[in-house]
Amino acid sequence: MTDDTQPQGSFREHVQRLVTEGKLTAEEAAHLLEGTDAPPAPPSNTIAQYVQAIEDGEAPGLNLNLEIEGYVLSVVQDSSVNAPTLSANREGELALTATPSGLRLKRVRHSDWSSLKAVLTLPFKPQHVKVEINGGSLSLGDIAGEMRAEVNGGNVTMSAASTLNAEVNGGNFTAGNIAGPTKMEVNGGNITVMHATTLDAEVNGGNLRWAGLLSGGTHRTEVNAGNATLTLLPGSSVRVDAEVTLGNFKAEFPTQKSGGFMEAHYTGQLGGGEALLRCEVSAGQIKLLTEPSS
Repeated sequence: MTDDTQPQGSFREHVQRLVTEGKLTAEEAAHLLEGTDAPPAPPSNTIAQYVQAIEDGEAPGLNLNLEIEGYVLSVVQDSSVNAPTLSANREGELALTATPSGLRLKRVRHSDWSSLKAVLTLPFKPQHVKVEINGGSLSLGDIAGEMRAEVNGGNVTMSAASTLNAEVNGGNFTAGNIAGPTKMEVNGGNITVMHATTLDAEVNGGNLRWAGLLSGGTHRTEVNAGNATLTLLPGSSVRVDAEVTLGNFKAEFPTQKSGGFMEAHYTGQLGGGEALLRCEVSAGQIKLLTEPSS
């Protein structure tokens, strides 16, 4: 069941206010402000009750389940709103509903071939976010818990999360800071993580760019055709063990190689070697870069 709508100002006015308050950049706003104005959808009683349960401590946090099919969505935080508010440049095509697991946003109607663009405004930081995108794009700020994303064509950009589980099957996924477990799979497409503390990655065609500080535990990267560029940030303390079959392995710190062209084994150490990074390459490439201390 979709929510009833009432006029609450135009989509253009809503976006412009978010720019004024610094919650959207001018570039993001320009990308959104194409198409006719449509009023934002106020929360239904069910959504309002869900938010009230969070504020009363009866629910653990605001979870989002975002299903994006060929539209542009920006998720922003604005403490001046009382409940989640959805605003789009065409009404009646998106539905925001409350479910037992959180808020669900999905497309329910396709009216024409022009771009559908929307802003979901939240009163506070979401807890966990699950995203499935099949064409289109998503921009998202910080979340408190887990980001779980499946990208089948399209683009996802986010700021920070506690944990990450991302699968890209064509398209692009970019994340800022991931504080905890970071699991990634690239099957064509690109994943970029700018700062993390763990690494568990598989590349089956496509590209992975990851930067992080590894100072303990066991981590892995497997490349089966494709490329992984891993930047070890200052303070990293890593032992490297790499098995390479018909591929390439390069590091910006000393490593020892055994074997030949077809199959080779590399070992090396950066700093004290408290963390272990296992690498497997088959018809692909892994580059280990270092970043000097500032």
